[in-house]
Amino acid sequence: MTSALSQVLVAAEGEHHIVNELLFEPIWFGVLALVIFLVLLGALWAFRNTLALDPHDVAHGRQDPDTHGTPASGTHAG
Repeated sequence: MTSALSQVLVAAEGEHHIVNELLFEPIWFGVLALVIFLVLLGALWAFRNTLALDPHDVAHGRQDPDTHGTPASGTHAG
């Protein structure tokens, strides 16, 4: 068994290793990730405060976004 193991190890030393090349330089992976995160942040920023502009809640008097939690028409919604 020991001789078979040593033969495998000796045979493995003589083989060439296959190296997978990267698509581009490693720094560009970080730059690409930063750009993707900035695009996602821009999409998130574009939709900020849209829930407060929901016409259904304001039209039914549930909540006015300018009064911060008080009923819009002064009536008690219940």
